[in-house]
Amino acid sequence: MTRRRSLTRRIARLTSLGVGAIWLLAILAMALVLRSEQEELLDLTLRETAELFQPILIGRWRDGESGTLMPTRGQPGADEALVFLLFDPAGQVLLRSAGAANADLPASAPRRGYRETRTHVFYQTEPDAAGYAVAFGDPLEERREAYGESFLAFLLPMLALLPIAYLLVGWIARTALRPLEALQGDIALRSEGRLDPIDASHLPDELRAITATLNGLMVRLGRAIDSERSFATNAAHELRTPVAVALAQVQRLRAETVGADDLVRITRIETALMRMSRLVARLLQLARADAGIGAATDRQDLRAVLDHVLEDSRRDPDRRARMVEVLPAAPVLARIDADAFAILAGNLIDNAFQYAPEGTDIRVELTSDATLRVENDGAVLSGTELSGLTRRFHRGHARGDGFGLGLHIADTIARQSGGRLTLASPPEGRESGFAATFRAAI
Repeated sequence: MTRRRSLTRRIARLTSLGVGAIWLLAILAMALVLRSEQEELLDLTLRETAELFQPILIGRWRDGESGTLMPTRGQPGADEALVFLLFDPAGQVLLRSAGAANADLPASAPRRGYRETRTHVFYQTEPDAAGYAVAFGDPLEERREAYGESFLAFLLPMLALLPIAYLLVGWIARTALRPLEALQGDIALRSEGRLDPIDASHLPDELRAITATLNGLMVRLGRAIDSERSFATNAAHELRTPVAVALAQVQRLRAETVGADDLVRITRIETALMRMSRLVARLLQLARADAGIGAATDRQDLRAVLDHVLEDSRRDPDRRARMVEVLPAAPVLARIDADAFAILAGNLIDNAFQYAPEGTDIRVELTSDATLRVENDGAVLSGTELSGLTRRFHRGHARGDGFGLGLHIADTIARQSGGRLTLASPPEGRESGFAATFRAAI
C-alpha cells in the first residue's frame, strides 16, 4: 500500500526539524552562557563577602578570639557553608571556620586572588596595613547544585515550547498552502466539458506560473477535443443522409424483389444499413453529450419528456407489448436539459431492449422525486462488469449488437446535469436482471 504524502505535513516536519536544531543550539549556547555568568556572579559575591568580612574577622582576633573552631568531620551543613581563614603576615592561620575542617584547602602559599581546590573555590583578599588577609571558600557542590536547578528551571519551559512550536508550524503551513488548495479545487472543477482558464489573479507568484502553464495545456487540450468533436459531428451528419437514402432504396428494392435468395441478401444489406443508421445517431448523441448538453439552469417536466420518448417505442408492436410503464400523474420537475433527458432515457430503454431476453418485460418507472428507473431481465453481472459498462465502446454481452455507447452517453449526461446514474445487477428484490437508475438534480 502506497503511503500518502502530505505537502503540509512535510513542510511542518522539515520546518519543525529546523526549528528543533536551532532550539538545541540555543539551549547549548544558553547553558554555556548561564554557566559562565553564574560563575562570574558567584565569584564576585565571594570576593565581596571576603572583603566585607576581612576587617570583622581581624577585629574579632584582636579582641581575643584565637585558636580554631574544629568541628568533627561530617557535621551537618559543614560541607555546604562558606569557609573562611584568617592569615597573619607570615601566612599562618589564626582563625578558621567550622567547615574548614571538611574543606580541601589550598596547598600553596597564601596569595591574593582565586584558587580552586577539589571541594571549594577560594578568594583571598589583599593584606591590610598590618599584613592580615582573609580567604573565603565557596563549596563547588553548592555551585553545581545551583547551576543544575537554574538550568532545569530554564529547560523545562523550553521543552514545553516544542509541541507548541510544532502545532504553530503546522498551522502556518496549512495557512500558507490555502492558495494551493484553492487552485486544486479550481482544477477539480475542470473536465472535458469545461476547460476555461483558471483565474490566477488571487494566487501567489509561485502558483501563477504553474497556473499559466496549466491554462496553456487546457487551451491546447480544448482545441484538440473541439477538433475531435467537430470531426465526429460532421462525419455523422454527412453519413446520416446517404445512409437514409441507401436504406430507403434497399427497402424499395426488397418490396419489388420476388426471388428468395435475393430477398435474403437484400435483408442483410437492410440490417447493416439500419445498424449504421443507429451508429450515426449514437455518434451525434455522443457529440452533443461531450459538448455539455446536460447542464441546465431551468427545471423541465421529466414526465412530459419521458412520455414523448416512450411514444417512439409504443409505435413498435413488439416493444409496446413488452413495456411496463409506471408514470406519475403530476409533472416531475428537475434541472436537466429536455433534449439531454430524452437522449438519456432513450438510451436506457434501448439498452434494456437490446440485452433483455426475448419476450421478457421492460419496466420503465418515473417517481415524483425525479428518479428514472429502467429494469429488465437477464443474466447477473459481476461488479467488475458493472463498473465497465459506462466506459466508451464497452459492451456488456457478446450477443448484443450494440455499440457500447448508450450507457456511456447516459452517464455523461447524468454527471453534467448534476444527477447520478446507478447500475445494479440483480436489481433489489430480484435474483436476476439489470437496472439502471437515474436520479436527477431537483
